[in-house]
Amino acid sequence: MRRLVPLFVAAFAAFVRAQEIPGLEARLTTPQSLVVAGSTVEFVLRLEVKADTEVPAELLTGVKLTVTVDDKPGPRIQEPGKAGMVPLVAGTRLERRLSFPCDRLVPNVDPNAVTPIAVAWDGLAGANCVLKVAPDSRKLDLAALDFAKTKVVLVTNLGELTLAFRPDKAPRHVENFLKLCKAGFYDGTKFHRVVRNFMIQGGDPNSKNDDKPETWGQGDPGYKIDAEFNDLKHLRGTLSMARSNDPNSAGSQFFLVHKDSAHLDGKYSAFGNLEKGADVLDAIANVRCGGPQDSTPLQPVVLLSTVILPVKK
Repeated sequence: MRRLVPLFVAAFAAFVRAQEIPGLEARLTTPQSLVVAGSTVEFVLRLEVKADTEVPAELLTGVKLTVTVDDKPGPRIQEPGKAGMVPLVAGTRLERRLSFPCDRLVPNVDPNAVTPIAVAWDGLAGANCVLKVAPDSRKLDLAALDFAKTKVVLVTNLGELTLAFRPDKAPRHVENFLKLCKAGFYDGTKFHRVVRNFMIQGGDPNSKNDDKPETWGQGDPGYKIDAEFNDLKHLRGTLSMARSNDPNSAGSQFFLVHKDSAHLDGKYSAFGNLEKGADVLDAIANVRCGGPQDSTPLQPVVLLSTVILPVKK
């Protein structure tokens, strides 16, 4: 993955040249720190009026974005707005939500790497943000990948979890997980079962349906895979497969261990570990929970997307 330092330096140099509007504070943010090529990228432009002022009408109705791709000038997204000036009184807060196809921001994504980009509202000081674009997982040939070196990033609404795998211990589980990630199977599911100081569990397609929470924990991809019990310990950060009483009943549901849990060793198929994102693991494990077993997050923890970071054989 490329270093982001040069990007921030170049982006900052461009942003300081942006014009400040007296009495106005502007912020441009994105809830998606990592997006997949071919998807849609969302932005939020927030304007807070500190003192009576006037702003260009095009700021409220048009679009003027400048994109820097991997520290190089990228596309400009220009959509004309209304002409003239609009008076705003102190205390006014405005929010605009915008979305664009990722391909419009980065027309040619490197198929083998994550591309860092910076996005700024042209001429508006403070309205800028950075994110990363990953290759489209749907186009990957899993047979060409080195599973031991390939990573997956779980992009959640609370942050990112980067996973590494152990195909030497549980090859079928690793292949199954990557297959589901490639298909976008997990996108939009939730971590439906969270027990602090034990584990966080997700991967159930039923958890996409908020109208039937009683079915969460019962879903699968339509098939089962046999157990691959091994000598990997269920330590903090271990990635393992959930199952029912039948040892050979795993399908899509997985869990990440929050606190060492030796009683699971040899009884569940561990197949990887958390490589980056321990703070996100803690954040998810500490959400407030309710429900019959006091393990259903009251604040939904959504798995927005799964991003494969491929390494070929």
